Amino acid sequence: VVQGSLTGAAGVQLHYAYVKPAAAKASIVLISGRTESVLKYQELFYDLSRQGYAVFSMDHRGQGLSGRMLPDPQIGHIEDFQLYVDDLNAFIQKMQPEFVGKPLALAHSMGGAVLSYYLAQHPDVFQAAVLASPMHQANAQLVFGPSDGCYVAAAVGWACPDCYAGFSAQPYQAGPFAGNPYTHSELRYQRFRQAYQQPRVQLGGPSWQWLSEACGVAADLPKIAEKIKTPVLVLQAGADSIVTASAQHEFCKALGSSCHQSAVTVIPGAAHELLIEADQYRLPALNAMQAFFARYLR
Repeated sequence: VVQGSLTGAAGVQLHYAYVKPAAAKASIVLISGRTESVLKYQELFYDLSRQGYAVFSMDHRGQGLSGRMLPDPQIGHIEDFQLYVDDLNAFIQKMQPEFVGKPLALAHSMGGAVLSYYLAQHPDVFQAAVLASPMHQANAQLVFGPSDGCYVAAAVGWACPDCYAGFSAQPYQAGPFAGNPYTHSELRYQRFRQAYQQPRVQLGGPSWQWLSEACGVAADLPKIAEKIKTPVLVLQAGADSIVTASAQHEFCKALGSSCHQSAVTVIPGAAHELLIEADQYRLPALNAMQAFFARYLR
């Protein structure tokens, strides 16, 4: 695995990693979710490289081993969601000499939203794209529904946009496996938590501004979907409580023929983290991804 850094938008340093097997058949750019780091995906790097893919990924600004946005490094903050998209573009340009063929894209959660914007702005870069549990609408539920947090962010977030959303400090906490909303695999859950024992990698709750920007995604994506020409497979976790299923269906409907078979592919019973789920959920997701990518490698 090769690791390094590049300069993203507005001079922020972005950490990246890639692995390139000697006989790679194609390249996959992995776009991770909120709070995540390349360190979380060591098993996925291994699995994909064993299948003959070169794998490239970076830590988004404000998280992982990349530069943070605020003096308090625990607050997940972004001034403008477009910065994530610009950073991804800078990373792809940096990595292009290492790509094997026209790259494929695999995105998880918030990374799915970032990639969706990217595909609309850069329609000719990727051969095909898979969105796993994409954050087309974050579940910002407070009282009545998934959009409640968005209304509160609009009402009070202006007073302190770089404060923790939710009125109280929410630094990183390694919660117990029991009852977690992310995965049914205790081994993969503990492995992920172990990777986050490094204080530098840890990230707490989002800021009001991050929440406000995330809320804007749900309104934007149906409008920009018509600009996406890249073939897209949407993988939905059937028991996801982190992002909403309805927004994924709306996005796929808006994509029309660009959405694989014009429907979301559901992994029944799976929790949000399809890429670190228990094998009974993870393997069907990865098999669906491989079959989809194979259509565009012929």
